[in-house]
Amino acid sequence: MVRRPAYKVDAFTRVPLQGNPAGVLPMARGLSEPEMLAVAREMNVSETAFVLPSREADLRVRFFTPTQEVPLCGHALVATLTLLHELGELPLAGDSARVRVETGAGVIAVDLVRERHGVRVDMTQAPPAFRPFDRPAEDLLEILGASTEDLRADLPLELAYTGLWDLMVPLAGRDALDGLLPDSRALAALTREVGAVGAYAFVEEGERFQCRCFAPAAGIDEDPVTGTSAGAFGAYLLRHGVVRPGVPFIVSQGEACGRAGTVRVVVEGEVGDPRCIIVGGHAVVSLRGQLLLEGPA
Repeated sequence: MVRRPAYKVDAFTRVPLQGNPAGVLPMARGLSEPEMLAVAREMNVSETAFVLPSREADLRVRFFTPTQEVPLCGHALVATLTLLHELGELPLAGDSARVRVETGAGVIAVDLVRERHGVRVDMTQAPPAFRPFDRPAEDLLEILGASTEDLRADLPLELAYTGLWDLMVPLAGRDALDGLLPDSRALAALTREVGAVGAYAFVEEGERFQCRCFAPAAGIDEDPVTGTSAGAFGAYLLRHGVVRPGVPFIVSQGEACGRAGTVRVVVEGEVGDPRCIIVGGHAVVSLRGQLLLEGPA
């Protein structure tokens, strides 16, 4: 038996037990894929990150839900790099540092930026892509527990990608968002059919956006605060002229789960042509411990 350090880190918040919790194993070298999956089940959070050496980048991170590996997880990456910085593994040069991270979605650039309230982690996401949603809107809305009157008329249902595919669902008001009660089994089947990880429902409230993310196909009925999805969402917003290029905006998520958090999003490019998406946030370590595992250290 060997012991490996294990942590729970709450991402997209500075407040312990808020935001989105991620498991992080900073010393995962030597673990097999079945062992990583078993650890993810034991950690019992939406994603657990495993830090490994890389030949292509500064480090490699693999991400597992309790049921499967996923190529990229924004909140778990923010959690991981915050923890590694706190452990002294990623020191800043002045007020910032750039780290290249190998993920299942490719090598991505991540910046650590010193702020008055701590270090913010900014992730440059994969180039955006889009696909139409080719199912009847009524079918999706029925699965979500909404009606056609709840749908925002000036924005489309659309699939967006910046590392993972998400189905964007624009809603007309906060009551519609708060009232969603998805049929998880039916939603999992639908998102698998259209090639999406989950459904990302949102409303616009002034300069902020209130969002909820449902990903039962990945074993997550509702994800509290989602970084990669927020990036795809930002690309979608600039594509349709809802936000301005280069101007940061805030995504608020997690209130429905009792784990409120915020994501800072910046989309470069032009209206109708988003090109570079940067998603950022803070994290706080809420639990430190050790996992007892079989095999060599």
